[in-house]
Amino acid sequence: MAIQKTRSMVLFENYVHSPKTRELYSTLIKSFCKYHNIPSWDALLQTDKILLKERIEDYLIHLKNDDKSHSHMRNTTFAIQSFLESNDFEAINWKKIRKLLGKDEKPHNSRPYTTDEIKRMLSVAKSLRSRAVILFLSSSGVRRGSIPEMKIKDLKQMQFGCLAVTVYPCHREQYTTFINKEASEALSAYHERRKQQGEILTPESLVFPSVHSNRNNVPVTEKTISFLIRRIKQTAGIGGPDDTNLLVHAFRRRFDTIFKLKDNANVSLVERLMGHSVTVQLDNHYFQPTIENLFAEYQKAMMDLTIDDAERLLVEKQTMQEELDHLEEEKAKNRELESRMSKYEQNQDEMLRVMDLIRSGKATLVKSEPNEIRVKLS
Repeated sequence: MAIQKTRSMVLFENYVHSPKTRELYSTLIKSFCKYHNIPSWDALLQTDKILLKERIEDYLIHLKNDDKSHSHMRNTTFAIQSFLESNDFEAINWKKIRKLLGKDEKPHNSRPYTTDEIKRMLSVAKSLRSRAVILFLSSSGVRRGSIPEMKIKDLKQMQFGCLAVTVYPCHREQYTTFINKEASEALSAYHERRKQQGEILTPESLVFPSVHSNRNNVPVTEKTISFLIRRIKQTAGIGGPDDTNLLVHAFRRRFDTIFKLKDNANVSLVERLMGHSVTVQLDNHYFQPTIENLFAEYQKAMMDLTIDDAERLLVEKQTMQEELDHLEEEKAKNRELESRMSKYEQNQDEMLRVMDLIRSGKATLVKSEPNEIRVKLS
Protein backbone atom coordinates (compact mmCIF):
# COMPACT_ATOMS: atom_id res chain seq x y z
CA MET A 1 0.00 0.00 0.00
CA ALA A 2 1.62 3.23 -1.17
CA ILE A 3 1.31 5.98 1.43
CA GLN A 4 2.09 9.55 0.41
CA LYS A 5 4.25 11.61 2.72
CA THR A 6 1.93 14.22 4.23
CA ARG A 7 2.40 16.88 6.90
CA SER A 8 1.37 14.37 9.59
CA MET A 9 4.18 12.04 8.48
CA VAL A 10 6.70 14.90 8.41
CA LEU A 11 5.74 15.81 11.99
CA PHE A 12 6.14 12.17 13.01
CA GLU A 13 9.58 11.91 11.37
CA ASN A 14 10.75 14.98 13.29
CA TYR A 15 9.21 13.68 16.51
CA VAL A 16 11.15 10.40 16.43
CA HIS A 17 14.83 11.33 16.37
CA SER A 18 16.57 7.99 15.80
CA PRO A 19 16.60 6.99 12.09
CA LYS A 20 16.48 3.28 12.98
CA THR A 21 13.55 3.75 15.37
CA ARG A 22 11.77 5.93 12.81
CA GLU A 23 12.16 3.24 10.15
CA LEU A 24 10.91 0.52 12.51
CA TYR A 25 7.92 2.58 13.67
CA SER A 26 6.96 3.45 10.08
CA THR A 27 6.89 -0.25 9.15
CA LEU A 28 4.75 -1.09 12.18
CA ILE A 29 2.28 1.73 11.49
CA LYS A 30 1.95 0.59 7.85
CA SER A 31 1.18 -2.95 9.03
CA PHE A 32 -1.49 -1.60 11.40
CA CYS A 33 -3.09 0.46 8.60
CA LYS A 34 -3.00 -2.49 6.22
CA TYR A 35 -4.68 -4.79 8.75
CA HIS A 36 -7.59 -2.36 9.23
CA ASN A 37 -7.70 -1.19 5.58
CA ILE A 38 -6.90 2.39 6.59
CA PRO A 39 -5.94 4.11 3.30
CA SER A 40 -3.54 6.72 4.67
CA TRP A 41 -1.87 8.04 7.80
CA ASP A 42 -4.11 11.10 7.66
CA ALA A 43 -7.15 8.81 7.62
CA LEU A 44 -5.79 7.27 10.80
CA LEU A 45 -5.92 10.70 12.47
CA GLN A 46 -9.50 11.24 11.30
CA THR A 47 -10.73 8.03 12.95
CA ASP A 48 -13.12 8.39 15.88
CA LYS A 49 -11.14 8.09 19.13
CA ILE A 50 -13.23 5.28 20.61
CA LEU A 51 -13.15 3.36 17.32
CA LEU A 52 -9.38 3.85 17.03
CA LYS A 53 -8.86 2.60 20.57
CA GLU A 54 -10.86 -0.53 19.75
CA ARG A 55 -8.87 -1.05 16.53
CA ILE A 56 -5.59 -0.82 18.42
CA GLU A 57 -6.85 -3.32 21.00
CA ASP A 58 -8.09 -5.69 18.28
CA TYR A 59 -4.77 -5.46 16.47
CA LEU A 60 -2.77 -6.26 19.61
CA ILE A 61 -5.01 -9.27 20.29
CA HIS A 62 -4.43 -10.36 16.69
CA LEU A 63 -0.66 -10.06 17.14
CA LYS A 64 -0.79 -12.03 20.39
CA ASN A 65 -2.84 -14.79 18.74
CA ASP A 66 -0.30 -14.80 15.92
CA ASP A 67 2.45 -15.52 18.51
CA LYS A 68 4.24 -12.24 17.95
CA SER A 69 6.85 -11.42 20.57
CA HIS A 70 6.19 -9.11 23.50
CA SER A 71 8.86 -6.78 22.09
CA HIS A 72 7.10 -6.60 18.70
CA MET A 73 3.75 -5.75 20.30
CA ARG A 74 5.34 -3.22 22.64
CA ASN A 75 7.09 -1.50 19.72
CA THR A 76 3.78 -1.45 17.83
CA THR A 77 2.06 0.46 20.63
CA PHE A 78 4.94 2.94 20.87
CA ALA A 79 4.92 3.42 17.09
CA ILE A 80 1.22 4.26 16.92
CA GLN A 81 1.44 6.37 20.08
CA SER A 82 4.38 8.38 18.68
CA PHE A 83 2.52 9.12 15.45
CA LEU A 84 -0.67 10.15 17.21
CA GLU A 85 1.06 12.29 19.85
CA SER A 86 3.25 14.02 17.26
CA ASN A 87 -0.02 15.16 15.65
CA ASP A 88 -1.73 16.14 18.93
CA PHE A 89 -4.13 13.19 18.85
CA GLU A 90 -4.71 12.37 22.51
CA ALA A 91 -7.35 10.88 24.82
CA ILE A 92 -6.12 7.27 24.47
CA ASN A 93 -5.21 5.46 27.67
CA TRP A 94 -1.92 3.89 26.58
CA LYS A 95 -1.22 2.48 30.02
CA LYS A 96 -4.44 0.47 29.82
CA ILE A 97 -3.74 -0.62 26.24
CA ARG A 98 -0.27 -1.89 27.15
CA LYS A 99 -1.88 -4.09 29.82
CA LEU A 100 -3.09 -6.21 26.88
CA LEU A 101 0.51 -7.20 26.17
CA GLY A 102 0.75 -9.32 29.29
CA LYS A 103 4.00 -10.04 31.11
CA ASP A 104 7.28 -10.08 29.22
CA GLU A 105 8.59 -13.57 29.91
CA LYS A 106 12.34 -13.97 30.01
CA PRO A 107 13.50 -15.78 26.86
CA HIS A 108 14.97 -19.27 27.28
CA ASN A 109 18.73 -19.67 27.28
CA SER A 110 19.62 -16.04 26.82
CA ARG A 111 23.31 -16.82 26.63
CA PRO A 112 26.38 -16.00 24.53
CA TYR A 113 27.88 -18.26 21.90
CA THR A 114 30.84 -20.31 23.03
CA THR A 115 34.12 -20.21 21.12
CA ASP A 116 33.58 -23.84 20.11
CA GLU A 117 30.15 -23.03 18.67
CA ILE A 118 31.56 -20.22 16.55
CA LYS A 119 34.29 -22.62 15.36
CA ARG A 120 31.58 -25.02 14.22
CA MET A 121 29.73 -22.21 12.46
CA LEU A 122 32.89 -21.24 10.58
CA SER A 123 33.49 -24.86 9.61
CA VAL A 124 30.17 -25.00 7.73
CA ALA A 125 30.21 -21.42 6.36
CA LYS A 126 30.57 -21.89 2.61
CA SER A 127 31.38 -18.37 1.42
CA LEU A 128 34.03 -15.75 2.22
CA ARG A 129 31.18 -13.34 2.93
CA SER A 130 29.62 -15.62 5.57
CA ARG A 131 32.97 -16.12 7.31
CA ALA A 132 33.61 -12.36 7.26
CA VAL A 133 30.19 -11.60 8.76
CA ILE A 134 30.58 -14.17 11.57
CA LEU A 135 34.09 -13.03 12.54
CA PHE A 136 33.13 -9.34 12.25
CA LEU A 137 30.21 -9.81 14.66
CA SER A 138 32.15 -11.98 17.11
CA SER A 139 35.26 -9.78 17.32
CA SER A 140 33.55 -6.36 17.37
CA GLY A 141 30.41 -6.94 19.44
CA VAL A 142 28.40 -4.60 17.19
CA ARG A 143 24.63 -4.73 16.93
CA ARG A 144 23.08 -6.24 13.84
CA GLY A 145 21.53 -2.87 12.98
CA SER A 146 24.90 -1.17 12.58
CA ILE A 147 26.02 -3.42 9.69
CA PRO A 148 23.79 -2.29 6.76
CA GLU A 149 25.04 1.31 6.43
CA MET A 150 28.68 0.63 7.38
CA LYS A 151 31.18 1.84 4.77
CA ILE A 152 34.83 1.09 4.09
CA LYS A 153 35.74 4.64 5.15
CA ASP A 154 34.49 3.70 8.64
CA LEU A 155 37.39 1.24 9.00
CA LYS A 156 40.88 2.32 10.09
CA GLN A 157 44.06 0.25 10.20
CA MET A 158 45.49 -0.34 13.68
CA GLN A 159 48.43 -2.26 15.14
CA PHE A 160 48.68 -6.06 15.08
CA GLY A 161 46.51 -6.36 11.96
CA CYS A 162 43.42 -5.01 13.73
CA LEU A 163 40.90 -2.50 12.37
CA ALA A 164 39.14 0.31 14.23
CA VAL A 165 35.44 0.45 13.37
CA THR A 166 33.38 3.64 13.61
CA VAL A 167 29.84 2.50 14.40
CA TYR A 168 26.81 4.70 13.56
CA PRO A 169 29.03 7.49 12.12
CA CYS A 170 27.62 11.04 12.25
CA HIS A 171 24.84 9.93 14.62
CA ARG A 172 24.39 10.65 18.29
CA GLU A 173 25.02 6.95 18.99
CA GLN A 174 28.45 6.98 17.26
CA TYR A 175 31.18 5.01 18.97
CA THR A 176 34.40 3.12 18.19
CA THR A 177 35.15 -0.56 18.52
CA PHE A 178 37.65 -2.90 16.83
CA ILE A 179 37.97 -6.18 14.95
CA ASN A 180 40.97 -8.45 15.49
CA LYS A 181 43.51 -9.70 12.94
CA GLU A 182 41.50 -12.86 12.28
CA ALA A 183 38.35 -10.92 11.38
CA SER A 184 40.33 -8.30 9.46
CA GLU A 185 41.92 -10.97 7.25
CA ALA A 186 38.54 -12.60 6.59
CA LEU A 187 37.07 -9.22 5.64
CA SER A 188 40.03 -8.46 3.38
CA ALA A 189 39.62 -11.82 1.60
CA TYR A 190 35.91 -11.08 1.05
CA HIS A 191 36.66 -7.60 -0.33
CA GLU A 192 39.38 -9.03 -2.59
CA ARG A 193 36.83 -11.47 -4.01
CA ARG A 194 34.49 -8.56 -4.76
CA LYS A 195 37.30 -6.81 -6.64
CA GLN A 196 37.97 -9.98 -8.66
CA GLN A 197 34.29 -10.00 -9.61
CA GLY A 198 34.67 -6.52 -11.10
CA GLU A 199 33.52 -4.29 -8.26
CA ILE A 200 35.53 -1.10 -7.74
CA LEU A 201 35.87 -0.56 -3.99
CA THR A 202 36.11 3.02 -2.73
CA PRO A 203 35.89 4.58 0.75
CA GLU A 204 32.15 5.02 0.07
CA SER A 205 31.62 1.32 -0.72
CA LEU A 206 29.51 -0.68 1.72
CA VAL A 207 31.37 -3.14 3.93
CA PHE A 208 28.59 -5.72 3.44
CA PRO A 209 26.28 -4.90 0.49
CA SER A 210 23.20 -6.93 -0.36
CA VAL A 211 23.79 -10.03 -2.48
CA HIS A 212 20.22 -9.86 -3.75
CA SER A 213 20.77 -6.76 -5.90
CA ASN A 214 22.76 -6.04 -9.05
CA ARG A 215 23.77 -2.69 -7.55
CA ASN A 216 26.66 -2.58 -5.10
CA ASN A 217 25.26 0.37 -3.14
CA VAL A 218 22.23 -1.55 -1.81
CA PRO A 219 22.86 -2.39 1.86
CA VAL A 220 22.31 -5.81 3.33
CA THR A 221 19.21 -5.92 5.54
CA GLU A 222 19.06 -6.85 9.21
CA LYS A 223 16.71 -9.71 8.32
CA THR A 224 19.25 -11.09 5.84
CA ILE A 225 21.96 -11.07 8.53
CA SER A 226 19.64 -12.89 10.95
CA PHE A 227 18.67 -15.42 8.26
CA LEU A 228 22.36 -16.03 7.42
CA ILE A 229 23.31 -16.69 11.06
CA ARG A 230 20.22 -18.85 11.68
CA ARG A 231 20.93 -21.01 8.60
CA ILE A 232 24.62 -21.47 9.48
CA LYS A 233 23.78 -22.15 13.13
CA GLN A 234 21.27 -24.83 12.18
CA THR A 235 23.67 -26.41 9.67
CA ALA A 236 26.33 -26.56 12.42
CA GLY A 237 23.82 -28.24 14.76
CA ILE A 238 23.99 -25.46 17.35
CA GLY A 239 21.12 -24.83 19.73
CA GLY A 240 17.72 -26.44 20.01
CA PRO A 241 14.03 -25.56 20.37
CA ASP A 242 14.69 -23.67 23.60
CA ASP A 243 17.51 -21.60 22.10
CA THR A 244 15.21 -19.15 20.33
CA ASN A 245 17.27 -16.22 21.63
CA LEU A 246 20.57 -17.66 20.42
CA LEU A 247 21.05 -15.67 17.23
CA VAL A 248 22.93 -12.51 16.22
CA HIS A 249 22.83 -10.82 19.63
CA ALA A 250 24.60 -13.83 21.18
CA PHE A 251 27.85 -12.62 19.56
CA ARG A 252 27.43 -9.34 21.40
CA ARG A 253 26.78 -11.13 24.71
CA ARG A 254 29.99 -13.12 24.24
CA PHE A 255 31.98 -9.94 23.53
CA ASP A 256 30.66 -8.22 26.66
CA THR A 257 31.12 -11.31 28.87
CA ILE A 258 34.73 -11.91 27.77
CA PHE A 259 35.74 -8.33 28.57
CA LYS A 260 33.99 -8.04 31.90
CA LEU A 261 35.42 -11.32 33.21
CA LYS A 262 38.91 -9.82 32.91
CA ASP A 263 40.37 -8.96 36.33
CA ASN A 264 41.89 -5.77 34.96
CA ALA A 265 38.85 -4.68 32.95
CA ASN A 266 38.04 -0.97 32.88
CA VAL A 267 34.23 -1.08 32.88
CA SER A 268 33.83 2.45 31.52
CA LEU A 269 36.06 1.63 28.54
CA VAL A 270 34.31 -1.70 27.95
CA GLU A 271 30.95 0.06 27.92
CA ARG A 272 32.32 2.47 25.30
CA LEU A 273 33.46 -0.49 23.17
CA MET A 274 29.90 -1.86 23.49
CA GLY A 275 28.36 1.44 22.44
CA HIS A 276 26.36 1.71 25.65
CA SER A 277 25.36 5.27 26.47
CA VAL A 278 26.21 5.46 30.16
CA THR A 279 27.15 3.11 32.96
CA VAL A 280 28.73 5.70 35.20
CA GLN A 281 26.62 8.84 35.54
CA LEU A 282 27.92 11.81 33.49
CA ASP A 283 30.55 9.62 31.77
CA ASN A 284 29.38 10.79 28.33
CA HIS A 285 30.03 14.40 29.31
CA TYR A 286 33.34 14.17 31.13
CA PHE A 287 34.95 10.85 30.23
CA GLN A 288 36.47 11.18 26.75
CA PRO A 289 38.91 8.31 26.08
CA THR A 290 41.10 8.42 22.98
CA ILE A 291 41.14 5.71 20.33
CA GLU A 292 44.48 4.63 21.82
CA ASN A 293 42.85 4.21 25.25
CA LEU A 294 40.07 2.12 23.72
CA PHE A 295 42.49 -0.03 21.70
CA ALA A 296 44.62 -0.69 24.77
CA GLU A 297 41.47 -1.99 26.51
CA TYR A 298 40.52 -4.07 23.46
CA GLN A 299 43.91 -5.77 23.48
CA LYS A 300 43.23 -7.18 26.95
CA ALA A 301 40.62 -9.55 25.49
CA MET A 302 41.96 -9.90 21.96
CA MET A 303 43.23 -13.44 22.51
CA ASP A 304 39.95 -14.65 24.05
CA LEU A 305 37.96 -13.13 21.18
CA THR A 306 40.02 -15.05 18.61
CA ILE A 307 38.38 -18.23 17.33
CA ASP A 308 41.05 -20.19 15.43
CA ASP A 309 43.46 -22.07 17.74
CA ALA A 310 46.53 -21.21 15.65
CA GLU A 311 45.56 -17.54 15.64
CA ARG A 312 44.98 -17.66 19.39
CA LEU A 313 48.51 -19.00 19.89
CA LEU A 314 49.91 -16.22 17.72
CA VAL A 315 47.98 -13.60 19.71
CA GLU A 316 49.14 -15.18 22.97
CA LYS A 317 52.75 -15.16 21.75
CA GLN A 318 52.37 -11.54 20.65
CA THR A 319 50.91 -10.60 24.04
CA MET A 320 53.75 -12.32 25.88
CA GLN A 321 56.30 -10.59 23.66
CA GLU A 322 54.68 -7.23 24.38
CA GLU A 323 54.88 -7.94 28.11
CA LEU A 324 58.56 -8.92 27.77
CA ASP A 325 59.27 -5.78 25.74
CA HIS A 326 57.53 -3.71 28.38
CA LEU A 327 59.62 -5.36 31.12
CA GLU A 328 62.80 -4.69 29.13
CA GLU A 329 61.79 -1.05 28.75
CA GLU A 330 61.17 -0.82 32.47
CA LYS A 331 64.54 -2.45 33.19
CA ALA A 332 66.27 -0.02 30.80
CA LYS A 333 64.55 2.90 32.52
CA ASN A 334 65.60 1.55 35.91
CA ARG A 335 69.20 1.14 34.74
CA GLU A 336 69.22 4.69 33.43
CA LEU A 337 67.75 5.96 36.68
CA GLU A 338 70.34 4.04 38.70
CA SER A 339 73.12 5.50 36.54
CA ARG A 340 71.79 9.02 37.02
CA MET A 341 71.47 8.46 40.78
CA SER A 342 75.06 7.17 40.92
CA LYS A 343 76.36 10.23 39.08
CA TYR A 344 74.29 12.47 41.34
CA GLU A 345 75.78 10.82 44.44
CA GLN A 346 79.30 11.18 43.01
CA ASN A 347 78.68 14.88 42.34
CA GLN A 348 77.32 15.28 45.85
CA ASP A 349 80.46 13.68 47.32
CA GLU A 350 82.68 15.95 45.21
CA MET A 351 80.74 19.05 46.29
CA LEU A 352 81.08 18.09 49.97
CA ARG A 353 84.86 17.57 49.56
CA VAL A 354 85.27 21.00 47.92
CA MET A 355 83.20 22.68 50.65
CA ASP A 356 85.43 21.07 53.32
CA LEU A 357 88.56 22.39 51.54
CA ILE A 358 87.14 25.90 51.37
CA ARG A 359 86.08 25.87 55.05
CA SER A 360 89.54 24.70 56.09
CA GLY A 361 91.22 27.41 54.03
CA LYS A 362 92.89 24.94 51.72
CA ALA A 363 91.00 26.17 48.66
CA THR A 364 89.24 29.25 47.32
CA LEU A 365 86.72 29.95 44.58
CA VAL A 366 88.09 31.94 41.62
CA LYS A 367 86.05 33.49 38.77
CA SER A 368 87.94 32.60 35.58
CA GLU A 369 85.28 33.27 32.94
CA PRO A 370 82.07 35.39 32.97
CA ASN A 371 79.98 32.31 33.69
CA GLU A 372 82.60 29.99 35.17
CA ILE A 373 83.95 29.55 38.71
CA ARG A 374 86.90 27.32 39.51
CA VAL A 375 88.37 25.89 42.71
CA LYS A 376 91.94 27.06 43.45
CA LEU A 377 93.95 25.11 45.99
CA SER A 378 95.93 27.25 48.48
